[in-house]
Amino acid sequence: MRHFLIALSLFAILTSFQSCKKIIDIDLPPADSKVVVNSFFTDGSPIKVNLSKSIGVLDNIIPECNNATIILLINNIKTDTLYRDNGYYYSHILAERGKNYSLIVQVPEMDSAFCEDIIPEKTIIQNSVCTDSVLIDEDGFIINELKLDFQDAAGPSFYEVELSPEDTVNDYMTGLSFRKNTDPVITSTGLLDYNPRTLIFSDKMFEGKHCSVKIYFAYNWDPDFKLTLFFRSVSESYYKYKEKQVAYLFSLENDIFSGMSDPINLYSNITGGHGIFAAYSSDEKVITPHSK
Repeated sequence: MRHFLIALSLFAILTSFQSCKKIIDIDLPPADSKVVVNSFFTDGSPIKVNLSKSIGVLDNIIPECNNATIILLINNIKTDTLYRDNGYYYSHILAERGKNYSLIVQVPEMDSAFCEDIIPEKTIIQNSVCTDSVLIDEDGFIINELKLDFQDAAGPSFYEVELSPEDTVNDYMTGLSFRKNTDPVITSTGLLDYNPRTLIFSDKMFEGKHCSVKIYFAYNWDPDFKLTLFFRSVSESYYKYKEKQVAYLFSLENDIFSGMSDPINLYSNITGGHGIFAAYSSDEKVITPHSK
């Protein structure tokens, strides 16, 4: 009888909670939709643009822009009109380093958007040495070392390093993480705590000088593998966007386990819209790590 009374009391409590629920319709004003431009472009390739429209906080479908007119200017001279193919807009010309590229984006019944950037000159990898198994961290990961040498040009410069390991036996990409980095060029960015997929840094500590930087990373691999090093000279807009994107992507992954974090506003260089239009040049090298 006592168990029955307890169960009856719990049922009454739950019923009272359910009866207190009230659905409230919030009448939010319609979102002011703007053009969203996303494009990272480099020399020797057409300029490729993904175009969409911004949405409201309660919307979950991102509308495409399939009726836009995108005019390309080179050094402020109208040169090309991008064509649409398979969901993207492409230029007819191949981009070149050192030229100013800008877009005028026109979508019916929306404000026009404008953006511009310049592809920086390529910085050549003078030397790179990759050594495996230099140490083991507290989690048991084997740490490898990459020493990278290059000559920095005069004036402000921005860089990105991507390491792309490939299992040559099974022909699939495997994971890589940057660990135990102490080089001040890398640590000065303050981004290592966000588990970045690439490393970005500026030349504030070595402007116009030769730079030798050490990068440490962990990688689960079979003994037979090659490492592709992408060393990019990036524009300031590219750098500022990636700087915010690293923290943004980290917050998305951690929200799953720790709840919502403070909002992070991504950098944008689109006047009259949102998104990014940023340029880079790249030097690449395939490396086979050797034993210490």
